[in-house]
Amino acid sequence: WTSKLWLLATIALIALIGTNGAVDYRLDRSVIPSFYNLSIKLFDHEDNRIFDGSVSIDIQTFETNIKEIKLHKDLLDIQGCALYKTGQLVEKIDIARLDYKSETQTLTIPLTDVLIDQVTYTLNFNYTGHIRTDMSGLYVADYNNIMLLTHMHGLNARLVLPCFDEPAFKAKFQLHIRRSSAYQCFSNTKLASTTQESANRYTDHFEVTPPMSTYLLAFAVSEFKYLGNLSEFAVISQPDHYMNTEFSYNVGKRLLPAYGELFEQNYTQLGNEALLFLASPRFRHSGMENWGLVIFRDNILLQSPGYTDGWSNKETTISVISHEISHMWFGNSVTFKWWNYYWLNEGFANYYGYFMTNALYPEYQLDQQFVVKELQKIMVTDSQNKTQPMTSPEDSIHTPAEISSKFSNIAYAKGASIVRMWRNIMGGSKFSEAINGYLHQRHLGNAVPVDLFTHLKEHWPAQSQEVKADLDEFFYDWTEQVGYPVMIANVSEGNRLITLKQQRFLLNPKDGSDTKLRYTVPITFATNTKPTFDTLTPRFYYLRNLTELRLNSEQPLDWIIFNLKQSNYYRVLYDTPLLRGLRNALFADKHSSIPVENRAGLIDDLFNFASAGMIDYAVVFEFMEYLSKELEYIPFYAAFENMQHVAKRLTPAQLPDFTRYLGDITSAAFNKLGVDWDNKDKSTEKPTPDYRETFYCAAARVGGYERLLELYAKETFASDKQLLWRAASCTRDYQKHYKNEVLSKSRDVELKTIALAQLYQQNPDLITPIFRMIAENVTQLAESLNSWEKTAQVLSEMSEYFSSRDQQKMYTDFHEQNHQLFGSSAQILSKSLDNVKENIEWAEQRLGRLVNFLQKRNGAAGLKFEVSLLLLLSLLILLLKH
Repeated sequence: WTSKLWLLATIALIALIGTNGAVDYRLDRSVIPSFYNLSIKLFDHEDNRIFDGSVSIDIQTFETNIKEIKLHKDLLDIQGCALYKTGQLVEKIDIARLDYKSETQTLTIPLTDVLIDQVTYTLNFNYTGHIRTDMSGLYVADYNNIMLLTHMHGLNARLVLPCFDEPAFKAKFQLHIRRSSAYQCFSNTKLASTTQESANRYTDHFEVTPPMSTYLLAFAVSEFKYLGNLSEFAVISQPDHYMNTEFSYNVGKRLLPAYGELFEQNYTQLGNEALLFLASPRFRHSGMENWGLVIFRDNILLQSPGYTDGWSNKETTISVISHEISHMWFGNSVTFKWWNYYWLNEGFANYYGYFMTNALYPEYQLDQQFVVKELQKIMVTDSQNKTQPMTSPEDSIHTPAEISSKFSNIAYAKGASIVRMWRNIMGGSKFSEAINGYLHQRHLGNAVPVDLFTHLKEHWPAQSQEVKADLDEFFYDWTEQVGYPVMIANVSEGNRLITLKQQRFLLNPKDGSDTKLRYTVPITFATNTKPTFDTLTPRFYYLRNLTELRLNSEQPLDWIIFNLKQSNYYRVLYDTPLLRGLRNALFADKHSSIPVENRAGLIDDLFNFASAGMIDYAVVFEFMEYLSKELEYIPFYAAFENMQHVAKRLTPAQLPDFTRYLGDITSAAFNKLGVDWDNKDKSTEKPTPDYRETFYCAAARVGGYERLLELYAKETFASDKQLLWRAASCTRDYQKHYKNEVLSKSRDVELKTIALAQLYQQNPDLITPIFRMIAENVTQLAESLNSWEKTAQVLSEMSEYFSSRDQQKMYTDFHEQNHQLFGSSAQILSKSLDNVKENIEWAEQRLGRLVNFLQKRNGAAGLKFEVSLLLLLSLLILLLKH
């Protein structure tokens, strides 16, 4: 009997696994929606967080004998459902017969009679839904007043209406919003008409949208004002701030026709006459490209002259607006078929967010900034086991969690980097021809990568017959494979022979990643004998099946540099003689004309090779001594981004030598550029916006911070309010700040965690006493944060800065004495304890020679800075950026 029971249990388990594995999250294509007529009724009372909805969905049948209709809904209460054909009732569906699956968020409607093929039916729903507070679906955003707005991206449309919530199910929408007379409505299209329902109730009727995916539907209800014309282009914001939208209004007015000219298809030709920008006081992202009603976090659109309109803020405003406008073509008009192709939206939008902006606003040098802010950062992610391909197999993306995984920076930053690589290979003219062909052919439809590749191949430049790349393999390598290669360059035969080999670059080759992957690599290079850097079309391709490739030079080479302007997606590791030649070239006049992108690329590559154990950090820091001659922004940006990782791993006793090294390599830049203390005689005015946080933070460190908290309390701009809070938390009076602010009952949890992080990040020498202070009564912190899980996360983040064995022991003792308090969240502490051990072992293995190098450097005492390392780096970056 025991064996029989075991067999039955096994069969049942297999059946259960089979059932779970067969869960189908996708909708079939037996019926396709073509039109939604949606009415939303909002109530007067602010405390009433319920809305009434009704929707009529025109659906077309594409099969015979359809016995049920399946679509999406989530957290909606269906109160009525009926099916019509040409206005005549076919069936009123009993609500009790509706089959809702919470796991798949699908609603199945069983039908009494089968539907006829190639016929249009109308499906009607009456329902109620919840006005949320989590910035998804239809939610409330508080400021001095309240507003309602939507965020449908991802799988959130189903929170607002029953719908076919997949990107391939494009349909037209007509929206009707019933609201109080005190408010105004905005949506995807122009307002068609308004009808009065009662003394204080109106219904706004909007024009029909172009065919679009459900995640692009949007509306907002508020007392906001606008700058511009609601029938063409306008920027909408809080009544107190709408006059501060002039800068973003002018940016939008300039970018919109420029995109139309570039793509040979004006915005209105896409099918929508109006484009509105809305500045929300609460929004999940910097921007969301809802067709016709683009919603931004308000700090993106608000620029008060002399107040928040610093260089950096303006740069962010321009690039985010550019990104979102480009989505009108990439994403709205032409939409990815399924979420595994998400990069077709975001890769292009991120690319044009930099490069269209650079074309119109070249003073921000966003073409160069792309290298350090997008390409170099995503290459770190893409060299680890946690990475993913740009295009995953369609059958691997089903669940909400799997869909969310595609919203990673691989789609945005790697997608844009690969698009940039294609553009540089093809040249601007051929690339534009290919892209315009793609956009025009797929207009108002969906796309998969092969649709794009077909147009790229039609315009691809001619290749050398000797080493000719298979373009299908080329596209596969960069979009369906993970990772990227490192090209290893060695010189021999009297500096006349260069040998190239490739291998996959991994920060940790033992992390379980596939080390055997190979890529079709476009090769560009320049030498001291032919220092030409502007031709980015490949000399040849290094094919994936090659074991090595040899380059012969008629003359001995002083230096050679590959991957011109870091325009392609790979790293280059030079042997010692080649690296020495490049270092000498960078010390020469005008850095031997080597472009800033390559200077930044050399620095970033070296740091990553050192992190992976392929070279020593002492080699990196010796190479970086050339920065004493550098005055450009992005090489320093690349250096400082990587240095911060090293600085976190140095012990407090080792940091002074490190700081003196920084003083030596940055003193020339500081002396050359200086600081314009533009308000030194105007003590009642704020420092210039770009330097404001740096100066405030420095002031908090050397003096009191109470004045900054007073300014914080009075500030009305959200961006400046956040800045003041961060700056006040730079104080070295950590005990007082911890007691008054982190443990405060009146501050929200987000502010408390920011304050605590700033205390130790801006004062790394205080991290041990700060941690001991917390450890004395960790229950106080947990009560203040209302969560042991949040407390574990905060301490885990803090432990990233532990760099000595004494700190490791301190953290281990804390864990042993307190882990039971954390319950299930103790695993967060356990994992971070393992990370501390790994980080310290990594530092002991990697940084020994660097420490000796810094100690033995034959230099002056260096500069003494009265600000933290982070402040030093941020101030220099700001100076260089101007």
